[in-house]
Amino acid sequence: MASIKAYGITLMLAVTTALTASQSPMQQQIERRAREFDGEIGVFAMNLVTREVIAVNADARFPTASTIKTAVMLEAYHQAAEGALSLDAPMTFAESDKVGGTGVLNGLTAGTMLKVKDLIHLMIVLSDNTATNMLVTRLGTARIDARLRSYGLKETKIFRPTFRDGRPDIFPELEREFGLGMSTPREMAQLMSLIAENRAVNAEASAAMLATLRDQQDGLMIPRSLPEGIQVGNKTGIDLEKQPDAQGKRGAIRADAAIVTGKGVTYVIAIFTRRGADTRWGPDNAALLTGARISRAIFDHFLGPSKADR
Repeated sequence: MASIKAYGITLMLAVTTALTASQSPMQQQIERRAREFDGEIGVFAMNLVTREVIAVNADARFPTASTIKTAVMLEAYHQAAEGALSLDAPMTFAESDKVGGTGVLNGLTAGTMLKVKDLIHLMIVLSDNTATNMLVTRLGTARIDARLRSYGLKETKIFRPTFRDGRPDIFPELEREFGLGMSTPREMAQLMSLIAENRAVNAEASAAMLATLRDQQDGLMIPRSLPEGIQVGNKTGIDLEKQPDAQGKRGAIRADAAIVTGKGVTYVIAIFTRRGADTRWGPDNAALLTGARISRAIFDHFLGPSKADR
């Protein structure tokens, strides 16, 4: 029996070695960086020209934090295309709409009127939580999730407006763990590819959404180390875990999903982290730095060594 087990172990090691040998050097490099990160990390990137994929932990569920706001924008454009919503429709926010966190509306005078398209801009570009809540309430949480399912994004969900921990509109068990929303690196990158390839609603809506993503003010992860002149349309997310780990610690959540475009290269990429040991809120958080290094490595790989060295 001992000899059978020994053969089994030998066979398993041989298979593992063969699988590792078949991986590209870039895949192995990203996996190594992921192992070095003190927390959990998932990466998915796809070259939209060659369709080459780099995936590490790409199908694991992660908290989205504010990256899920891209899905809210998608639903707004869908409802506009269906005639159920006008992007020029005025919305007036009340004092009760104001919530904390990122954004500017919580510092403005209640009663201010903004168009739907203005709220979308604030939600994406400044990650404004008050604007987000006004839109989620108007669009409907269940409708946003149904739309995502219609695109085959079954693991991507928003559970509630922001700053409403423990009071979800849907899926209370999932909200308890993931907070605002849930996705996988693969699915969030697929959502970005729908926009990049004009398959989100229609070509006109996709172009408008991409333009908004390119106005993003947070460039601390995916765009951070990319060369000048590269266009990045992205949505970031930052939070703490909703539930502590076995040691009672609530690790850091950092996430970013992007469409990267430059001469000779177009790709989508999503980098999600959770349970990060570094919980600092500043720009030098370990997850942001690790994500930036992974982002640059993938950029150089997709661009090609001869071009990347220029």
